[in-house]
Amino acid sequence: MSADLASRQQRAARYVGLFPRAWRERYGDELADLLETEPFGLRTRFDLLRSALDARLHPLLPSPLPVVAALVASGLAAAHAFALAAQPVTTDWPGYLDDALPLILLCVLALLPVLIGLWLRLGDADGAIGRIGVVLAVTGHVVWLVALWLAVVHVAYGPLTAAAAAVAMAGSALLGIALVGRGQVILGVLLAGAGLAGVAPPGLGWTAFAAAWTGVAFLLVIEFAGRPTSSRGPRLAG
Repeated sequence: MSADLASRQQRAARYVGLFPRAWRERYGDELADLLETEPFGLRTRFDLLRSALDARLHPLLPSPLPVVAALVASGLAAAHAFALAAQPVTTDWPGYLDDALPLILLCVLALLPVLIGLWLRLGDADGAIGRIGVVLAVTGHVVWLVALWLAVVHVAYGPLTAAAAAVAMAGSALLGIALVGRGQVILGVLLAGAGLAGVAPPGLGWTAFAAAWTGVAFLLVIEFAGRPTSSRGPRLAG
C-alpha cells in the first residue's frame, strides 16, 4: 500500500466518522471509497462538514430538535414581547427590560439549532447569500448570547448587545432571502421578517420578531408531522 493511499484512507475514515452510526452503517463504505478517489479540496471539506451536521440534525429517522427548538424559541420570544408591551413606558435603548433578559437570552440560545437546520435545507444550492447568512446569523447569535449573559450579570450592556443583535438579525434576513430564492417562499419571508424586525422600534420590533418566529415554528411543525423517512446517501458537490 502506497503512503498516498494510506493517507487518503485515514483521511476518509476521519470524515466518515463525523456521521451518525446508522448513516455510517448504510453509506459509510460508499463514502469512504468516494473520498479515496475524488479530489479533496476546500469545497469538498466544507460539503462533508455540512453533510455530517445535516445527518445529525436530520437523521434517517427525522429529528425533532429543530422543530422543538423553534417552538421553544417562539414561545420565549412571545413572552419577552409581552413583558415589554406590558410596561407603562418604552424601554431605553437598546430596548431590553432587565427582568425579561433571561427570556430573550434563552430564546437566542434556542434559535441556534433552528438557524443551522434552516441553512441545511438549502443543501448544495445555498449560494453565497446562504453561506454569508449562516455565518452572520450563527456568529451574531453566539455573540448576542454572550452579550445578554453579560447584561444579566450586570457586567456590560448597550453597544455590544445592540451590535450583536443587528448582526444576528442581518444573517437571519439573508438566510430568509436564500430560502425564498430556492422556492421556500413562505418560510423564507417569515425568516427574513424576523431579521428585519431588528430595524423596527423596540415595541413593534419585538412583537414582529415573536410573530415571525411563531410562524416559522408553525410551518416546521406541519412539515415534520407529514415528513416521510428519508433515505439519503453520500452526495458531494461537483
